[in-house]
Amino acid sequence: MAHPDTDARPTDRSERLRSATIGLVSGVAWLVGLAVVAPLTGEFAVVALAQELVHRAPGWLATTAIETLGFGAQPALVAGVVAAILALTTVAAIGWSRLESHTDRWPVDVLVAHRSPLAVAAWTLATVALFVVAGAPIAIRSLAALVLVVAAPLVVGRLLPVDPRSSTRRAFLRRVGGVSAAGLVSAVGLRTVFDRSFAPAAAERAGEPLPFPVETPAGESAYDFEGMPAAVTPPDEHYVVDINITDPAIDADSWTLDIDGAVDDPYSLSYDDLLTHERRVEQTTTLLCISNPVGGPLVGTSHWTGVPLSDLIETAGPQEGAVDVVTHAVDGYSEAIPYELVEREDVLIAFGMGDRALSVDHGFPARLLVPGRYGMKMTKWLTRIELRAADHEAYWEERGWSERAVVNTASYIRGAERRGDSVVVGGVAFGGLQSGVEEIETVEVSVTNGSQWHEATLEEPISPHAWRRWRYAFDAPDRSPVDVVVRAITRDGEVQTAQEREATPRGSTGWHRRRIDV
Repeated sequence: MAHPDTDARPTDRSERLRSATIGLVSGVAWLVGLAVVAPLTGEFAVVALAQELVHRAPGWLATTAIETLGFGAQPALVAGVVAAILALTTVAAIGWSRLESHTDRWPVDVLVAHRSPLAVAAWTLATVALFVVAGAPIAIRSLAALVLVVAAPLVVGRLLPVDPRSSTRRAFLRRVGGVSAAGLVSAVGLRTVFDRSFAPAAAERAGEPLPFPVETPAGESAYDFEGMPAAVTPPDEHYVVDINITDPAIDADSWTLDIDGAVDDPYSLSYDDLLTHERRVEQTTTLLCISNPVGGPLVGTSHWTGVPLSDLIETAGPQEGAVDVVTHAVDGYSEAIPYELVEREDVLIAFGMGDRALSVDHGFPARLLVPGRYGMKMTKWLTRIELRAADHEAYWEERGWSERAVVNTASYIRGAERRGDSVVVGGVAFGGLQSGVEEIETVEVSVTNGSQWHEATLEEPISPHAWRRWRYAFDAPDRSPVDVVVRAITRDGEVQTAQEREATPRGSTGWHRRRIDV
């Protein structure tokens, strides 16, 4: 005999859609809760999870992501984590509804139903796990954050479910909209309160003017024309690349730089100790990212202020047998350079960029600076310098990238300007820094796509460690497009290789080509 309410029961499809909606909205509520309590826990836990995946990603996966997505790899990862969480809560809701469909009562998802102890346990365990990944402090505020985050999906689970036999789809969707709007308003209000009460006053001194005068070298005006970079890149225009999804903000007043490991007298420096160090020096140095394609934008020249690494290590009394100098960052990143590089006085622990302290994205309070090596070697947000008597396999080396990371000779076309019946083209050349001294001797330019070469005029060096700007003028009265190619030659006569190679794993190579139409 048929159940008397059979015709009034919703279809399986309708039940699944309602359950899926409840699961999706509950997942969103949980994510919003995690974002709201970020000031209490120190970081948005979803971003911390994504960052952990970055650190643990195998080399082939990390390399593929960088080559395929470039700067979009990190946002894509965060979006993927969010999508995975929402998919999980949605699928769980649908799955549970199918199990419940065999009973006479209408389905309620176990992960969102306010009546289920299993729901409380599931949301609590998931939240605690993310708090651990995010490094949430063991404190009352973390407990309060846990309660708020777990409560968010449970409240949704209490408010959204309605008996589908007495509620239309439209009424259900209106309830979803009302609950979502109320939740958003509450979330914004709570986050505002938490930001004002708990947001750390970290990195307050980042980017502040240095307490002493700094003289940044100026280039020659003849090289300042349309498209040409400044001789020294303004700090806010200098490229930024790192593995972090969010940069660590460090309180300089409590920060210390520890120098230890295979040394006789380990010690620590405060931020003010660095600023007032008696061996403070200024140095104009070009940085180039190993991921930069031929002609790419990931290169810049800045005027840095810092202390020679050699002086800091000498004070600690290095022991015999030291092999590597390992620099550790507050975010867990580490890099290693051979101990013999420490003998060079141009390897700095930099704290200033231009006339200001480092900004957060450039490594405040301090970073390593190694002329002639790719940027991957120059650890930012330093917290420790360790001497080791054994070889250290660093982050990118573990993933198959170059250990030495010496910059390949590169020359790029940047500017072009018409001057009557002639055109002047220009750009930058850099590389060959085996000894730390810029070794570009000549730049040659072809305006016939490589069939004939002409020597360009080089700007006088602004620093032994900085790029050389170049320019070349030629007649072009017919104003037709010109195919320009550039190559550099080092002081030992080695011509920059024409062989085209991708950035992975030792940096890109090849001549830069560009069609000029002025």
